[in-house]
Amino acid sequence: MKIITITLLISLICVVPAFSVTQEEYDKLISELDILKQNYAALIQDRDNLRKQAKFLLKYKQEITKAQQVMMDVEQERSRWELERETLKAANKKLQGQIKLLQSQSENLSVTYLQLEEERDNIKKTLSKSKAGYIIVDDLKRQIKEGKKENSRINSAIRRLKKKREKLEDELVKAETVVDVTKDQVQELKQKYSNAVRTNKVLEKKIERLPKEFAEIARENKILLKRTALMHYNLGVFYSKNKEYPRAIAEFEKTIELNPEDALAYFNLGFIYSEYFVDRKKAIERFQEYLKLAKKDDKDIDWVKRYILTWQTWEGKKSTK
Repeated sequence: MKIITITLLISLICVVPAFSVTQEEYDKLISELDILKQNYAALIQDRDNLRKQAKFLLKYKQEITKAQQVMMDVEQERSRWELERETLKAANKKLQGQIKLLQSQSENLSVTYLQLEEERDNIKKTLSKSKAGYIIVDDLKRQIKEGKKENSRINSAIRRLKKKREKLEDELVKAETVVDVTKDQVQELKQKYSNAVRTNKVLEKKIERLPKEFAEIARENKILLKRTALMHYNLGVFYSKNKEYPRAIAEFEKTIELNPEDALAYFNLGFIYSEYFVDRKKAIERFQEYLKLAKKDDKDIDWVKRYILTWQTWEGKKSTK
């Protein structure tokens, strides 16, 4: 409407010579034209600002979608750990039943063994040195010997089952720990996502205050990225302790992708490449990034520097030869 008014006013000014217009009226028209031009420029500026805000909202929507995907991945990982935990519980219960059965059999064999020994002693006291007596004694000795062997076999089986049960209990504790950590992280991600959705609705209702609110959203998004990076870092440490180094590398790489300033993630990557994959080139690359980000009082700095100096010197000697 403003643009049509401006066009009409310009047309009127252009045809002023054909009408009887006073100088005062003409100046007034010129003044109104300047005001309309200013309004038109402000309208163009508002349109450009709205376009920029729309682009920023689109980018924010993509970040929310990415956070949703991360949350779904974490939820799937949590479900897998819960399934493994239930499987371990069932296996542990079954082993306990087998152990109890073997213990019962062992106790019965022990009683039988004692009875046989008592019978042997009685036979020794009452039997003469006849051939028949010797045959019975020899048979009893054989039975006692076989009972000892069976008892030894059952005790060995019990020890193996106990070790297996202890191993399953350790794995169950680890699985429960990971599930608990994952539950907390999933809950935190859900809360952050819910906050982000509410914030997005507020932005849609109050678009005139977009710059200030977008700054707050950007800050929260950075916090969310850092906490997601911390989750991947903790998983990397967990896999490292369980000697699952390929999975540990994947988690530490994800940590660096989300938080490029995480010095410890670079250090752990360099350590895994140097100690378990013997890939010195990648190890040195990761250690160099670690040295750029590490604090001066970090206790591992000297060891990393010696490692880099040692193997760079070694590679230099090899190329010279």
